[in-house]
Amino acid sequence: MNALDELMRAAEQAAQEAESWADLSNALFNPVDGLVSRAYRTREAREAFVKTEEYRKIRQLVSDAIERFGLVEGATPKKSGRFVVRLPQSLHGALEREAVAEGVSLNQLVVSKLSLTLGRLSNLVRQEAGTGSHSQLADSSRR
Repeated sequence: MNALDELMRAAEQAAQEAESWADLSNALFNPVDGLVSRAYRTREAREAFVKTEEYRKIRQLVSDAIERFGLVEGATPKKSGRFVVRLPQSLHGALEREAVAEGVSLNQLVVSKLSLTLGRLSNLVRQEAGTGSHSQLADSSRR
C-alpha cells in the first residue's frame, strides 16, 4: 500500500470514528500532527496535494461530517485529553530532570503532580464545606 492509499484509509477511518466534524477536521488538517500534515511535510507538497482528487475526497468526508453532526452542533471538538502548556525553560528542565530521576516519562510526572494537587484541593474544599470557612482554602492556594 502506498503512502497516498494509507492516507486515504486513515482519513476514512478518522471520519468513521470522529465525534464531531471539528474533530475530523483537526485529525486531518492539524498543522502539527494532522494526517495531511504528516503525509505532506512541506508547503509545496501540501499545495500539490490540494489539487488532487484525493484531496477533494477528504474535503467531502468533512462535508459529510458537517451534515451528519450539524454545522453548529458539530463545531465544538470533544475533549481529547491533550493540551499544550508553555513553560519557562527552567521549569521544563527541572521537570525533565525530576522525571529522569524518578524513572518516569515527563507526561507521567506532570499528570501525577496535577492529580495530587487536585486531590489535596478537593479534600480541602470538602473539609471547608463542613466548617463553612473559606480562609483555610484561600491560605493554602497562596502557598
